[in-house]
Amino acid sequence: MHPRPQGMPNQQRRDQEGEVFGREVDRLVRDFEERTLAPLQGHFGRLVYLASLRDYNTGRYRHYGLESRYAADVVDEGLRQCHIRVFEGLVALRLKEQTEDLLDFFESLKEEKARLVEAWQRLRSYQVLPPEDCHPLARELFDKNIEIMLRILRETDLWPLLHDPHRNADDLS
Repeated sequence: MHPRPQGMPNQQRRDQEGEVFGREVDRLVRDFEERTLAPLQGHFGRLVYLASLRDYNTGRYRHYGLESRYAADVVDEGLRQCHIRVFEGLVALRLKEQTEDLLDFFESLKEEKARLVEAWQRLRSYQVLPPEDCHPLARELFDKNIEIMLRILRETDLWPLLHDPHRNADDLS
């Protein structure tokens, strides 16, 4: 008869705790995507909102409403996963679609569009939007695409063209 390894009960407990944690994170993600993210318009709207939930001092995500129903670690991990999903969805869009989405986001802010473009270029606040764990090349692509979009929007008057229902899509390609 061999003695039972000392670490087995602890490892089994950690495995069970990990499974429970994973299920709770999955439940939070579904809940958050359905109740909070789905009503938000566009990728940029969702991305800005998710980035605003991240504490820039600690990198942890905080949401007091969710923390009343879930453990803080579950909220942090669930919001981190949502942030990554939204970011990857945006980066996967063609540049034209990203530009249209950015314009829609700017329009939702009810601020003069030229002022928004100038502020985003000057402050480079968009650099806080990617999730911390994103791939460095995805971050670089995001930054370069934003710079291109802002330059196009600053140097041309595409606002009406992008929202004209009779526009020729080839004009933007």
